[in-house]
Amino acid sequence: MNPLKKIKYSRLFILGVFIYLIFKGIALIIGLNTSVLVLKDDFYTMKTKEKGIVVRDEYLIKSDTNGTLSLLVNSNEKVQKSQNIATVYNNNIDENINEELINLKEEIKGLESENNSLKIGILSVKKEELNILEEKIKSNSTNYCASSSGIISYKYDNNENKYSTDYLSNITKEDIDDASNNYIPTATNHKKIKQDTIIARVINNNDCYMAFVIEDNKLFNEGDSVKIGIRDNEINGEIYKICKKDNYSIIIVKFTQQNIGIYDTRVEEFDIIYKQMEALRIPKQSLVKKDNKTGVYVINEENNKPEFIEIKGISFEDDTYIYVDFRSNEANGINTVKLHDRIILKPNFINKRIAKIN
Repeated sequence: MNPLKKIKYSRLFILGVFIYLIFKGIALIIGLNTSVLVLKDDFYTMKTKEKGIVVRDEYLIKSDTNGTLSLLVNSNEKVQKSQNIATVYNNNIDENINEELINLKEEIKGLESENNSLKIGILSVKKEELNILEEKIKSNSTNYCASSSGIISYKYDNNENKYSTDYLSNITKEDIDDASNNYIPTATNHKKIKQDTIIARVINNNDCYMAFVIEDNKLFNEGDSVKIGIRDNEINGEIYKICKKDNYSIIIVKFTQQNIGIYDTRVEEFDIIYKQMEALRIPKQSLVKKDNKTGVYVINEENNKPEFIEIKGISFEDDTYIYVDFRSNEANGINTVKLHDRIILKPNFINKRIAKIN
């Protein structure tokens, strides 16, 4: 062979070996520095914070006379239909007459229990005094009762009629944007009041709603169960109705759990918790398409080689992640990513073809 050709082939061989070593070196460096993610089991909460307006089935009780107010029920106490909430005494008597009435009834009860014939006359006189006293109270006072059962509040904001349950479909973005908490106290106990003074507010605790605005609704459907977070508390609810407007939607949530904490709240920043689940969370930047299948490159623990694995059992996704219900996959024998799998975080043309990734 021509010596020049031998030299040429030797140089090509050396160059080939050099290029191979460089490639292997680069592959080794890429393999050592490829970012991987270990899939972990965790409990994830998806939520959005929104300004919401509270809408209730509620009504005000007003005095129809002048006099001295006596409240008979505590704030936030549950009352029954027709239960007496307050009494207003006119100027001829005052609320101390109630104490006189109670004492007289106790005295009559004591005389009756003695069964003493010598005190029959006294008992008859006391009963007549009781009748006179009751007639005096009846003619000089007015009782105010609940027309339906509910929770008593001694605050109001004059929006009880506007933001009623009949108004739900009419709520607008402007209503919510402009709403504020302007609750003021009702009439004070033991004080003189005038006609039309507000005495109390009665709230139907079985019909309470919250409405908020969503510009682009991809998260909620009517009937979905949600949790409402407010002041470190969570209230169960469901998506009662979605009212679509021109360029936004009003989401109406019905509270399915009683909560005294919002009875005196008209507007608040709420956490709307729409999804809670145990899952494997996989970044979307890890996903690749292969043979019309979506998956990730998982590092084989025996040979450290990346292998394409199709993603199955996706239970939810947001803008950044997909969430895989691996428990259901395991129970049903579905071959897909598993707990503690190592996946390539950012797969590219080189790292997903490397023979070994540490």
